[in-house]
Order: sequence, then C-alpha cells, then structure tokens
Amino acid sequence: MLDSTRTPDTERLWRARLELEEKLRLRQGRETDFHTPAAQFRAELLTRMLKGFGLYERGRRNACRPRWTDLSFAFPALPEVLDGFRIVQLSDFHFLTGDTRFLEAIHALLEKVETDLCVLTGDYRFGYYGSQEHVREQVRGVLAGVQARYGFYGILGNHDLSDIVAPLRELGIHMLVNQGMLAPAPGAPLWIAGVDDPHKFRSDSVDAALAGAPEDAFKLFLAHSPECIAQAAARGVNLYLCGHTHGGQVRLPLIGPLFLNARCRRAYAGGRWRFGAMSGYTTYGLGTTDLPVRYYCPPEAVRITLRKG
Repeated sequence: MLDSTRTPDTERLWRARLELEEKLRLRQGRETDFHTPAAQFRAELLTRMLKGFGLYERGRRNACRPRWTDLSFAFPALPEVLDGFRIVQLSDFHFLTGDTRFLEAIHALLEKVETDLCVLTGDYRFGYYGSQEHVREQVRGVLAGVQARYGFYGILGNHDLSDIVAPLRELGIHMLVNQGMLAPAPGAPLWIAGVDDPHKFRSDSVDAALAGAPEDAFKLFLAHSPECIAQAAARGVNLYLCGHTHGGQVRLPLIGPLFLNARCRRAYAGGRWRFGAMSGYTTYGLGTTDLPVRYYCPPEAVRITLRKG
C-alpha cells in the first residue's frame, strides 16, 4: 500500500485480508486445487460431460481465441480535453503455468497496442492455491506490446494474494489497494480509484479509493467485481470497470450463463450497464478458471473511448 494514503480503516482491511490468506492456507497446495469439494466435484462432472459429448476441445479452442471489444461512453460533463480519451481494460488473465497455447494468443492480441490508459482489473493467476511466482513475468510479457501514454493501473482480484502487489509495482503498474490518484497529465482532472477485492476477501473501501478526488474530476473506478456499484454511484463515480464473472464462462443458447458467482443482479454481471447516472462495463475477461474452456462467451480485451455528449 502507498504510505501517503494509509488510514486506520484501510490498514484494518489489509490486515483482515492477510489473516484470511493465512487462515485459508492459500500459499499451499497446487494452483489447480479447488476451493471446496463441491466445486471440485462440479468441475470434474462438467469435464466428463463435455468430453463425453466431444465438446471439450472446442471449449479449449474458444478459450484461446481472444478478441477486442470496442466501446464508446458519452458523458455530458466530460472535459473537452478528455473527448476521445482511450482506455484499454484487461481483466482475469488467470495465467496457468505451462499453458503456452493461451499465452501465445494473448501475446498476439496485445501486440502493438497504443492507448492513453491501460487498466488491469484483477485475477492474475489461474487457481486459488500455491505459488504465484510465474505471474510477474507473464504480466510483463503480455504488457510489453502495450504503449499506455498515461500509464498502467491495477487492482487485486479474489484469486490474487497480497504478495503480488510489490512485483507488479516493480513493472511500473500503479497497484491501487483502496486508493486513488490523479492521472499524471491528461490536461483535466482524471481520478483513478481502485478497491481491493469485494468478492472473497471483502476488503474494499469505496470511500478510501475516492478520498481526495477533486469535485470536478472525471472519476474512473476499478473494482474486480460488480459488487460495489451502489456505493460507487452514490459517491459520484462516472465510469465503473470490473470483471470477475467471465460472463459465466459457460453459457447455453437461450438459457445463458450457468454460474455468475457475484452478489449482484444479472444485468450487471456481464457487458454494458447503467446505474443511475453512472456508466459501467463488466468484461468477460481474457482467461478461464476451474475449467479451461469457454462456450458462447468469448474472451475479450476492451477498448473504451470517452466522448462528450
């Protein structure tokens, strides 16, 4: 955490996160271990079904075909200098040791990308347990092709351990743990706020992330999941970006996602949405977890353009 922004509340939340990491023994075991026996059983059953119907390999191919999603968001009060401002959102990499097929696809997608801002909305490793030492180099590798004029900003997800903050900061990523800051030089106040994971660790503080934001600033809010929406909207956030749900990862025609794993309305669990005056986007993300497959839910990186209007 940044010393200059520590408060008793954020220190309490950080200590609670560390204690839960130790209690759950998240540094032990293998990266493919499951959180609960029920989750393990569900994944194994689904894998058998997919292989039985000859669909497993198709799901693997789908998961290794990331694409770009291009969006524009219009804001009546957007400063003129931010009209046309570009943001790239990358989320839910879920890097798995040895998965070269997925890694090569992400490298190809992110080659020669130019943007004003690049934001990373959490979940850098595949599983829940074990080492995450491979994450730093894999993040470094995929971001090598991205040129972000005003820098890289990231937050933690429910798969991430506190130990990853320092290595990602060494790469030049501003890791925001219930913190906010002004972007260095857009020519207008642009406040970037980031909260710690609201889903598993429940260690988020919207108030802390927005503390110090100028009243006239455009407020960009980063959360791993769409579970802080009401609080962020009440604090005057303009644009809320998140991931976590993978859009369900496995979706069925006419039925939609089987699981979303988020405490929010389904309308906010995937794609574009509005909450009062606040705009938002919940990305399907780039990676997978539990099962390395996707159906009717393509992996995506997001290119956003801000517009005045």
